[in-house]
Amino acid sequence: MIDQSLISLGAPLAGGGLLGFCVGWAVKKIMKLAFIILGLFALALGYVEYQKTISVNWTVVENQTQTLMTHAAHKVYVITQQMGHEIPIGFGVLGFMPGLALGILKG
Repeated sequence: MIDQSLISLGAPLAGGGLLGFCVGWAVKKIMKLAFIILGLFALALGYVEYQKTISVNWTVVENQTQTLMTHAAHKVYVITQQMGHEIPIGFGVLGFMPGLALGILKG
């Protein structure tokens, strides 16, 4: 028979790993979709400019995109700093991180 303490340690580790894998898989799929949409938008913008329908100031587009990405990165940093103080490190988190990495790699 399996010792009860072994089950109480293994269940959060396995559950965290499974949850991490699912989150990593979903994050990778969402990121792929977002990049495809952004790429198609840029392609459409370039095509419409090539057809002389509109005029695009690419310097402004580049600067606005850089500002947006900097703002988004700062928000992610602030959120992760707040989460770091609220999430207790346990066996679930220890299982979550490798599961997340595996989900991102295999997604």
